[in-house]
Amino acid sequence: MLPSSLAVVLTGLGLGVGALAVFAWSWRRGLFDDIPAQADLVFDERDRRLERPWETAEQKAERRRRYGELIAPEPGEWGGAA
Repeated sequence: MLPSSLAVVLTGLGLGVGALAVFAWSWRRGLFDDIPAQADLVFDERDRRLERPWETAEQKAERRRRYGELIAPEPGEWGGAA
């Protein structure tokens, strides 16, 4: 019983130390310095300019100011019918 449980404990410790090492590496590289900028990396420029039917007029005006004139979505975007 001891050898198999020892293997499980050592494996868990190894995975935990590995995860901590990856976190420390990413912290030193500065990946957590500007979280909102990192979150925006997944968006294409077109995604920022698409009109969103649920936005208020103030939200649309702010996005228009930041990203330029808004464009209409293609049929099927934002959950619409194709």
